[in-house]
Amino acid sequence: MRQTIMTGVSALAFALAASSALAQTAEPQAEPQATTLDEVVVTARRTEENIQDVPVAVTAFSQEGLRQRGIETGTDLQNFTPSLSVVGNTNRNQENYTIRGIGGIGSLGTGGGPGVVAYFAEVPSTASGPGLLFDLQSIQVLKGPQGTLFGRNTTGGAVLLDPVKPGFEPDGYIEGTVGNLDRRSARAAVTLPLSDSLSLRLAGQFDQREGFVTDVNTGKDYNDRNNFSLRGGLLFQPNDRISSYTAVNYVDIDENGPGTVLLAVNPAGPVAALLNPLLAAQQARGNDRIALSADTKNVSQTLLALNNTTFQLTDNITLKNVLSYTRTRADFGSDGDASILVINDLNGAIPGRWNVDNETWTEELQARIELGRLTFQTGVFYSDTSTVTPLTFVQRANLGAISLVQDSAHVNDSSKAVYGQFTYAITDTLTANAGYRYTWDEFGGDISIYIPQLGNACGTNPGFAFPNCSRAFEGESDGGTWQLGLDWQATPDTLIYGVSRHGYKSGGINPSVLLVSATSPLFNIRPETVTDGELGLKHDWSASGINARTNLAVFYMKYEDIQRSDYALIGGFNTQLITNAAEATVKGFEFEGVIQPIAPLTITATYSYNDATYDKYIDGLGVDRSGFPFQYVPETKYSLDAKLFLPVPSTIGDVSVRASYAWQDDQQVASDLQPFGVIPAYGLLNVRLDWEHIAGSDVALSLYGTNVTDEEYRVTSNATYNTTGLVGAAFGDPRQYGVTLRYSW
Repeated sequence: MRQTIMTGVSALAFALAASSALAQTAEPQAEPQATTLDEVVVTARRTEENIQDVPVAVTAFSQEGLRQRGIETGTDLQNFTPSLSVVGNTNRNQENYTIRGIGGIGSLGTGGGPGVVAYFAEVPSTASGPGLLFDLQSIQVLKGPQGTLFGRNTTGGAVLLDPVKPGFEPDGYIEGTVGNLDRRSARAAVTLPLSDSLSLRLAGQFDQREGFVTDVNTGKDYNDRNNFSLRGGLLFQPNDRISSYTAVNYVDIDENGPGTVLLAVNPAGPVAALLNPLLAAQQARGNDRIALSADTKNVSQTLLALNNTTFQLTDNITLKNVLSYTRTRADFGSDGDASILVINDLNGAIPGRWNVDNETWTEELQARIELGRLTFQTGVFYSDTSTVTPLTFVQRANLGAISLVQDSAHVNDSSKAVYGQFTYAITDTLTANAGYRYTWDEFGGDISIYIPQLGNACGTNPGFAFPNCSRAFEGESDGGTWQLGLDWQATPDTLIYGVSRHGYKSGGINPSVLLVSATSPLFNIRPETVTDGELGLKHDWSASGINARTNLAVFYMKYEDIQRSDYALIGGFNTQLITNAAEATVKGFEFEGVIQPIAPLTITATYSYNDATYDKYIDGLGVDRSGFPFQYVPETKYSLDAKLFLPVPSTIGDVSVRASYAWQDDQQVASDLQPFGVIPAYGLLNVRLDWEHIAGSDVALSLYGTNVTDEEYRVTSNATYNTTGLVGAAFGDPRQYGVTLRYSW
């Protein structure tokens, strides 16, 4: 019944021009009389270009487009971006991006990393949650391997976050939002020119909201929001040849976690008799009331400092240096069994310590040379990541029989690379491009374990491979990435391109395997690689006063040695680690379009089809997953969006209404066949009214509603029916509504 309703809503939304957002989304001009599509500037090739001139599949949103669509997190971004999936509800500070089926989490050991990397002001960032998605000039989603210009691990793509930089004219804004679930949110920014060559921009935000899932025993609410961020940016331009941007960004998140709901119990599981009554009680309460035993939480602090300096040495030669430092500390707890029993509880760090405490340095030097028809970019890159204090956690399992304290784990990960890419204009309309990057990675550290119930802090249990508490490990990995492309500017408004790319993601190590065996084949994680082919069309057109944009991309990828989070039997325990799937094929199609049938109305639409399945894959437990689809990759996604300026007198201001609908197909979340192993398809309908320049002032008022049909949908799943004997899941945000008041100058 609900699916029927939502299908009807989708059809109605389409008919009314209501629904989601295009990537290279061109916003209408501020006035209702706008009759042309806006030019969207992107930096997909590390320089500013019109998105329609770039032979890369890119989805981009301007500052205004982000605000009016309510894009504040990665999960918001996925609704408006073809082929993008985001899993981040369990850790808002580390949203995991997947593009065209490639991405996901990084290695649980060392090396590796996510296959889609977020960049903030050209710096690869370990944090990608709500603390960065404010006061942005743009967000750009680059699809397909981007390893030549954007690093070793971008096998799936990259997400570029470009902050608003200081200018030399005073400006700023302040806005506040209130809504249901007791939401209170505020954002503000101001640009302060200090001299003719020096300018400062300060920005900050906080967002608080009650959760929509409640623990019936403690009264604690889950899926809440509680975060704030501060950012300072300093621009120094002593002349027209030197520009130096320095920024510091701080993010603080203190939230209660997702509130996992118990959905199923395996009757053959080891604790089925204990869990079955709790499952019945959970089903009677509904999905918004739960009972947990662990103190679930998501606490993190992230400090990012960077400097981006450009030197225009000559009219043809530009040097750029990008330096950054990141410190991230996190404490997290979760209830893996979603019950009041102590079966699989992660209780967070030992008091006074952090689960994760690490720091990262990056340095990149880049040169751009323009010689007539030839443009050449080259550079070197270095990064170093290390823990600054031990990694610690407390875990209870098997009804409290085991307390595991990993009280001394240190990880070091360094990477260096050299790269070059050129474009050559063969004719005035035909351009070739090629690029190559080679990366060297080194990683290592040590791990220790303490099991109090065994009676010896050094773990003399025969099941473990070493008699003392600590074991050192090290490894290395290297590989190349490349691209070859050809693009044809068939007309001033039509670009046709073809490109083939090869991506590389670093290998790594599973330190936990050392607890049992130093020679296990599961100890080493092989590098993953992907080779793709992509054909694309970008076309702007007009007819009878109607302006439109049509962008298409078709892709085919061969994916090898795929790094996957998996389980294997280590020392009698089902241990989570990273394994390599042998081969997979990914193919698909993307469409992004915008049309202005009349001056006040802009309609945008997106569609993507992704067929991502394993060709060969025997998992860590020996199960053949060949032919199985990728996890968290909907085969089909689409969105529709319509913005209409209302015909009101100019003395009142500019009034517009917007409706968007985003739908995505079923998603496989389990690695095998089991109950609730698939997230059913769902669609979300959002609406918005914007009243800007109220009575000729700089004040704006917005009314918003998200998920207005109150669709109940799952976003994550602990699909361990065939291992630990249960299934738990987190649900997405329910209907929300509120009002925002904004003053800008």
